[in-house]
Amino acid sequence: MKAEELLLKHKLRKTGNRLAVLSLFAGHSKAFSHSEIQAKMGSNMDRVTLYRILDAFEKCGILHKIPDDEVSVKYALCDHDHSVEHHHSDDHAHFKCHECGDTICLEDYEIPSLKSPHGFRVDEKFLLLGGVCDQCQ
Repeated sequence: MKAEELLLKHKLRKTGNRLAVLSLFAGHSKAFSHSEIQAKMGSNMDRVTLYRILDAFEKCGILHKIPDDEVSVKYALCDHDHSVEHHHSDDHAHFKCHECGDTICLEDYEIPSLKSPHGFRVDEKFLLLGGVCDQCQ
């Protein structure tokens, strides 16, 4: 799906900064930290604007967060083959390469259901696998 269509689908205004962030993700299959995105955007986008864009994209399901073992979180583009009405869920595993540091979504590997402790409610679940990716082997 094109960036403009994605913004329209999620009822977000089309701005140059939003399009720039989406084009970064569209050109890569890996996840990016805030600082990596900021470096790629350069001085064209301030830190606060980028935080707002990432927050808006995450809230509407364009991106999803991936907890990382080195930085607090990375962001990855979501699968947009589902309709807007479909409940957004990214219950799949992620893989982080120890060689290149890239984090990728493993869409075909669902996180198994776990029974939560009595009195607890699970709102999120994450699975981060680590090793060496196929490009670094």
